[in-house]
Amino acid sequence: MLTIFDTKSPAQLKKNAKQEFDKVSALEGDSRNIRSLRVRMSLLCRAHLDKTFIDGAERMAAYQDILMACLAAGESLPPEPESTLFQLIETSGGKSVWVYLPADYVDQVFNMGMRYQRMDMTAQVAIDSVQNLLDQICRFEFKLDDPLVALQFLRDELAQEGGEAGDDDGLTDGNSEASPA
Repeated sequence: MLTIFDTKSPAQLKKNAKQEFDKVSALEGDSRNIRSLRVRMSLLCRAHLDKTFIDGAERMAAYQDILMACLAAGESLPPEPESTLFQLIETSGGKSVWVYLPADYVDQVFNMGMRYQRMDMTAQVAIDSVQNLLDQICRFEFKLDDPLVALQFLRDELAQEGGEAGDDDGLTDGNSEASPA
């Protein structure tokens, strides 16, 4: 058989992603191999959450533009954007894989991204909310206690904004030494 006919369709790859999530969630035991599978899936889920948050914010921005145009033209309003259970995530090896998360998690983080874009939620509240969701996934789906960090890009942005505001005293990192007198 030719290899060009051996490629899997996106629908099949998504089905496999859901099966993989379900399989890792159902694993029993705590062997090194099982823990490795859980950690890997948790990292993929973290990337899914981050990407879904961004997707919610970007799609809300586009929706707001369409909404304004419809209001100005007197047209009926389109429905709000909806989330997707699957995200295409690039792994550290440069390979792209489909990752699945259940609708409960996806809908929550997508809505948080939309609320953040509408300025109904501060960056810190968004970070705390998505972090709580990631902690739930790690703890309850994959039986992991080691925390992962959600929305690192937003944390970095907040730190940069805080650093710019706090640079006036010259001692922002706590490791600066006073010059000798």
